[in-house]
Amino acid sequence: MPPETLTPAQRKQSLAAIIGTAFGVGVAVGAIVPLVSLSLARDGYNALMIGINSAMLPIAVILMGPLMPRIIAGLGTLRSVYLGLGITALCVLLFPVFPYYYAWCAIRFVIGLAGAIHWITSETWINLMATSRSRSRIMGIYASVMALGFVLGPLIINLTGIEGWIPFIAVSAALVVALLPVAFARQVAPTVSGHGTGGVGRAFAAAPTVMLAALVAGFVDAGLFTQITIYELHAGFDREVATASLSIFMAGNLVLQLPLGWLADHSSRRGILLLSAAIVAAGAVIYPFLLGSDPWLWVMMFLWGGVSWGIYTLALGLMGEKFPVTELATANAAFVMMYEVGSVGGPILSGAAMDAWPLYGLPIVVAVVAGALFFFGLIRSGPR
Repeated sequence: MPPETLTPAQRKQSLAAIIGTAFGVGVAVGAIVPLVSLSLARDGYNALMIGINSAMLPIAVILMGPLMPRIIAGLGTLRSVYLGLGITALCVLLFPVFPYYYAWCAIRFVIGLAGAIHWITSETWINLMATSRSRSRIMGIYASVMALGFVLGPLIINLTGIEGWIPFIAVSAALVVALLPVAFARQVAPTVSGHGTGGVGRAFAAAPTVMLAALVAGFVDAGLFTQITIYELHAGFDREVATASLSIFMAGNLVLQLPLGWLADHSSRRGILLLSAAIVAAGAVIYPFLLGSDPWLWVMMFLWGGVSWGIYTLALGLMGEKFPVTELATANAAFVMMYEVGSVGGPILSGAAMDAWPLYGLPIVVAVVAGALFFFGLIRSGPR
């Protein structure tokens, strides 16, 4: 249905349905990433080959991005969600059927193609249904639900192990369960226009701060998530302390999205986005000096985790404010493409910096990238 024809109650029903899918997807992603990596490591593949396999998904998303507006407009939002999650659930079951490295690379690539359909459709759907008064809070709820799934996903692996069919069946089941909420959205699923005035290139030019924020969010999220434990191990801490740091970082991801969204809705979305970038940069600067100062380190990690994930959340809300409804699918496709470019580059550049400068490499890279977003946003905010 056209979004403008829905009542407030129907908008809430529509939002509840699509945000409900985010939990199952988060659980599945939180489980499949370590499951595939651990399985490949068990079979003797080195870190480089595991990394190449992991890169198949973001590469597929980047390639799929320009096609997404037409796909969503042609299929409709409801069928796009069903198609994306359905193909992904089936592909997960192919891992144990074809236990070969190159087959797993191909499967992961197809999962990336299908996952892009659900990812971009769901965020476009949410932005279409959100109102200007509550857009950032809605995005905060969406991000929190997804983050909760990420946190719980690894528990599947703890329960099932990595051998045989069972863990893959569990992940596929989580994706099927994620489809259930949209069954209640048949009458309230929004329509997406296929008549935008430009492609993803126009979206980059129309909102460069939003697109840079997506790039920085991907870079920081992936870089910190993959390197925090390694960084602290190199700094001389034991595995338990390093793992605890990552857990507290993830807790910030989960808890702080709604407060950040509330602040953005009641002040300036752009201002809170740039403030978050400044906090990420400042946290990176002080990180090496807080090592060993447990209470302050935990506080910083919690805040750092919340605002780093918040860059993505806040930029999504700002995107919905900047673009008309006819352009949202195109804008969201460009946004996701930039996020995935960052998520590929973040672990690589931060890892290289840590190899060159073990204590300061990771903080310097994160500070420079987040600081670039902050200063670029300030410049763009000034008179032009």
